[in-house]
Amino acid sequence: MSESRGPNDAQPTFPGANPPAGGGATPPGGPGRPAAARPGGQGLTLLALGVAGLALLLAFGSAVFAWRAIDQAEDAKAIALKPATVGDRAPATGPAGGQPTESAPAGADSATPDDTPRSPGEAPPLDAQTVYRPRYEKQMLVLKASCSYSMYADLDEPRTQNDENGADIRFTRGCGNDPSTLRLEEGVEGTDAAGPGMTPQECADKIRTVLIGENQRVPVRKGTAICITTDYSDAKAHGRPWRMALVEVVAVANDGAATLQVTGWDIPDA
Repeated sequence: MSESRGPNDAQPTFPGANPPAGGGATPPGGPGRPAAARPGGQGLTLLALGVAGLALLLAFGSAVFAWRAIDQAEDAKAIALKPATVGDRAPATGPAGGQPTESAPAGADSATPDDTPRSPGEAPPLDAQTVYRPRYEKQMLVLKASCSYSMYADLDEPRTQNDENGADIRFTRGCGNDPSTLRLEEGVEGTDAAGPGMTPQECADKIRTVLIGENQRVPVRKGTAICITTDYSDAKAHGRPWRMALVEVVAVANDGAATLQVTGWDIPDA
């Protein structure tokens, strides 16, 4: 027969069969095992690893920057110590104030104006190196014409003539109160800023700086002086030397006739 048990009879117990007093759950793994790590601890570990990685990247970047700076410094030093060449020359310093002066580009034409080749038919320049050869000295020419008419003078020989062929100057007789005048013919250049006894080079300088304009008329008065160069193209065409002439008005008669004193020089065709 079975024995009946009352409510207060003790029941046998087995390990893990009943929860502990108070209704709490048994920790995973059973009694005596450590609890699992908290999620907050894992986050701190990842953050620490991230900071360490960033620091490593920054250190690497600093090392690369320092290496590039050293490399650039070496390049600059090499360029500074490199000898100057024709195409890479340091600017020269001027004599005053230490200011650099511009040098002519390599291969630039350093020829002076006198060295520049002349075009065909162009007269040579007249300068201090020009050697003039005396042609004639203080020849007297008398130019006489009726009122408003003209006479001409060829200063290559020299001689007076009634036509303009080969003439260098034209004399026109004035009427009434109008003075007689001198005018240069085509191809002739001259100056009325001349004076008695001038040298050919002095004449050349005045022609260069105080040129008589085209068709300009110069009043004929005692003391008037004109320097002229003959027509270069005409001289070459006829095989004559190019000439310089000094024309001085030494007298003007009551009838209007003008007496000219002329001196001429041959100009070498340099």
